[in-house]
Amino acid sequence: MRTLDLLKLILDKEMQLPVGRCFAYNTEVDLPKDDKLFIVMSLVSKLPYSNITKHRNTANGLEQVQTMNLSEDIIISVVSKNTDARERCHEVLMALNSDYSQILQEKEHMHISTISEIVDSSFLEATSILNRFDIRCSVIRSYEKVTSVDYYDKFSGQTWVENNYNDVTKNTL
Repeated sequence: MRTLDLLKLILDKEMQLPVGRCFAYNTEVDLPKDDKLFIVMSLVSKLPYSNITKHRNTANGLEQVQTMNLSEDIIISVVSKNTDARERCHEVLMALNSDYSQILQEKEHMHISTISEIVDSSFLEATSILNRFDIRCSVIRSYEKVTSVDYYDKFSGQTWVENNYNDVTKNTL
């Protein structure tokens, strides 16, 4: 499951948000027109700290197993035209530390930071007079990709060999 989708599940359930009030930045979603709370999540960066390629034998042949561990920085913006964002922004961190969140993290082999600074970014929305509070959190993830590896004797093709007597021989593999 993608990181932002997982965070959406957690925030929707734990904050009891109505449908369509939590979404990823830069998706084809119209901002709510009312003054109630909504949440926008943005994946800011991915910082790899491990990239490993190993091989394993299986009944079907050799497989390449690539594993990458990385830290994903995500900004969760809690926004409203009324005071809901100011009054409920701390609930995001509580949701990330809930039992439901812990279960999903274990299932998806990941870790979400549960302590982060809550920054009042309302000044960025000056003309709209929105209350906006940003929470930057880190998510530690592991991704794995498994592909089959062709042995050298599985390739097909032709070779042309010239011997010492200038004879050229064509071999089919």
